[in-house]
Amino acid sequence: MLTEFFLERAHIEPSADGASYSGTVPELPEIYIEAATVEQCQSKLAEAIKNLLADEAGQANNSSRSNGAGDKQIDLANNDFDDQAKEPDEIQGIFIPGLDEIIYEKRGQIALVTINRPDHYNSYTSATLIEMAAAFRDARRDENIAVLVLTGAGDKAFCAGSDVTEHSEKHIDNTKEFRRWFDLFIEAMESLRQVGKPTIARINGIVASGGNGWNLACDMAVAADHAKFVQIETKFGMISAGGPAEWLPLAIGERHAREMLLTCEPVSANKALLWGLVNDVVPYRELDNAVRTLCQKLIDRFPESIRHTREQLSYWKDLAWKSCIEQNREWLASQFAGAEAREGLRALAEHREIDYRAFRKAALRLGPVSSLEDQTQSTEKGFDVERVCSACGASGFPASYQFCGVCGEKLE
Repeated sequence: MLTEFFLERAHIEPSADGASYSGTVPELPEIYIEAATVEQCQSKLAEAIKNLLADEAGQANNSSRSNGAGDKQIDLANNDFDDQAKEPDEIQGIFIPGLDEIIYEKRGQIALVTINRPDHYNSYTSATLIEMAAAFRDARRDENIAVLVLTGAGDKAFCAGSDVTEHSEKHIDNTKEFRRWFDLFIEAMESLRQVGKPTIARINGIVASGGNGWNLACDMAVAADHAKFVQIETKFGMISAGGPAEWLPLAIGERHAREMLLTCEPVSANKALLWGLVNDVVPYRELDNAVRTLCQKLIDRFPESIRHTREQLSYWKDLAWKSCIEQNREWLASQFAGAEAREGLRALAEHREIDYRAFRKAALRLGPVSSLEDQTQSTEKGFDVERVCSACGASGFPASYQFCGVCGEKLE
């Protein structure tokens, strides 16, 4: 359960004089324990975590009842999923304490995980990943759960990928922090893939970049007819290295995968159905009924037969994932230390257009940025300071540009 999840992350350290031990939990800063032995420290930490979870879960449940959090956005969560429905007190949602970026509920034999950041198109941050991993692990351990449904809050987006602001502020030119973030991503993705039960993506809107990774990680997907699928990595100086690049060729074929990943053109829900990216497309008002019907079909099958069949079906996805994921960590870290990711992410965060041709010309004249040190030097020289061409009046060029990207004249 969640107690074990946080206990695994606890830090136990000896005091300066070696006479005692202190215990802390990074995700739960309220907890600080001192004890004479490691065993006593572990025991006290477990008790403190358990008490904190109970207190905050109660507060979260009371808050959700008072403000209706999540109830108005997803009708799926308000329905009883089997004929033998439990009493309301027995099917209360489970909320991860101290973090509020997902909604985790159990309704009958179905676990519903909702990325709850609708104002950010349900993009995920480090905190979101921690919560998602905890929810997926809990669903795996709970023998009463037969199916897991993953969705996003509201009707605009399923998931728009990783949070651009967090990347821009914390991960550009900071490979150490990026690798820490990527570890959280891997942990959450592995927790979903290893849940041991059928998983369904409830596609309620835009699916972008890493969001498509969560879709592809699920066994099946049902989409509303207004949903769109798009990979934006090459448009903003990044690379797809967390599922889509490995799994899209398996799901929709290599040609279609290349089209999505290289052109960044959106794919409609109907085309996604035609290509095999989703199992069904329905009007948005029918989405919950369609997902619920699919859940019932899976519940009415032998659980161990499903478990082993899923393992067999996952062979090629597992092979692709395990062959690439460690290399992908380094590729992405290197990309985030480069000029392309800096320009792309900042343009995305600032909602401005990118002059790709001017960037190409500048890159040819300046040569490739081969290291973090070289990139830092470029930044110190004013790479992000805009320059204006006195010949044609074009503006917006980084200070490192030597020539105008429009007319080709030398910049003063």
